[in-house]
Amino acid sequence: MPTENIPLIQDENAIHQNVRLTRSKTSTVHDNKQSNTTNTKESSNTQRRPALSNLTNTSSQAAITKNLKSKQQQQITTIKEEKRLPLKRPATESSSTLADQARSSAPDLKKPRIDYEWEDLDAEDSDDPLMVSEYVNEIFDYLHELELKTLPDSTYLSWQKNLKPKMRSILVDWIVEVHLRFRLLPETLFLAINLMDRFMSKETIQVDKLQLLATGSLFIAAKYEEVYSPSVKNYSYVTDGGYTEEEILEAEKFILSALDFDLSYPNPMNFLRRISKADEYDIQTRTIGKYLLEISIMDHRFIGLKPSLCAAAAMYVSRKMLGRSDWNGTLVHYSGGYKKNDFKHVVELLLDYLTQPVIHEEFFKKYASKKFMKSSILARQWAKKIEAECIDIMEDNDDNSNNNSNNDDDQE
Repeated sequence: MPTENIPLIQDENAIHQNVRLTRSKTSTVHDNKQSNTTNTKESSNTQRRPALSNLTNTSSQAAITKNLKSKQQQQITTIKEEKRLPLKRPATESSSTLADQARSSAPDLKKPRIDYEWEDLDAEDSDDPLMVSEYVNEIFDYLHELELKTLPDSTYLSWQKNLKPKMRSILVDWIVEVHLRFRLLPETLFLAINLMDRFMSKETIQVDKLQLLATGSLFIAAKYEEVYSPSVKNYSYVTDGGYTEEEILEAEKFILSALDFDLSYPNPMNFLRRISKADEYDIQTRTIGKYLLEISIMDHRFIGLKPSLCAAAAMYVSRKMLGRSDWNGTLVHYSGGYKKNDFKHVVELLLDYLTQPVIHEEFFKKYASKKFMKSSILARQWAKKIEAECIDIMEDNDDNSNNNSNNDDDQE
């Protein structure tokens, strides 16, 4: 439910005009970012603090350490006796709509997931401390629990009086363009859209402040994910002076306050890379998978779907496009326990998006480039062929897929 009405574009044409004006300004921003990066590197190299330069009063420190050890010994017994309570997942309501069925299709993590044969690929990384193979399963179990807490309200577009799905579509397409011009990480884009959707799940917003919300969300996400984040001056520039630096900074504070400063979003890219391990890190499969995964933030029907579920569906469709083997037990395990029936409705949403006319032009052009292996073109051609031939890609027969892959052994 909305908690505050923000006096925040008068109509749909206005947001079109705002976004169109700002697109002419984004081409030179990358140069500004490079200069800012150089200056940052120079300044960071001029000041270095000597390591261990403030060690003093060692005699009193020894006495303090002795007292602390005695206190810690008294607490060890009680700490060991404590038992951790299992995290409980909120129940999900079933619905007749395709998107709602997809939202309720994830398996319960408390149920036994080992009812299939899978290969332990993490054992190969046991000697690599950076891969933390000893804890990786616990880490991803935690991420699966955490993703439930950071999902936006799937129905917020129905009660936002001034907001329509088409307006959000225009806004997200503009964010993709700015994100590409700034050359930011994929994680930054996913986090920015998540922050924007979560904010609109809590606050009522007027159309004339939508672009400010998008700018503020991308500004926050870049600070969180990037090593060198674009300055607030660059963000003001790409809005063609529509918002001042002070307004963007105020928006940043307001967004963070509305979200209780909670940025702990399990990024979909984490789940996609995890599944890619079971796919032998095939670069073509993962690149197409990235395109399909980004569809989940472009289309409003995916709002409220779990990132891990969308990642599993994206990798499944990508493998089908390239004629790879079927969804085996190893892929089930490394996707977090998702079987084909769990993401069937998400796959149907992806295919429906691919067979429709292009709505998000900047998003389509981004993945139509050689850098992304023309994934958007390939995916749409394949989806239309599947639709024309009435092929069910959820069947186990690999002959149903379009075997037009170029076997690349490169790894990303």
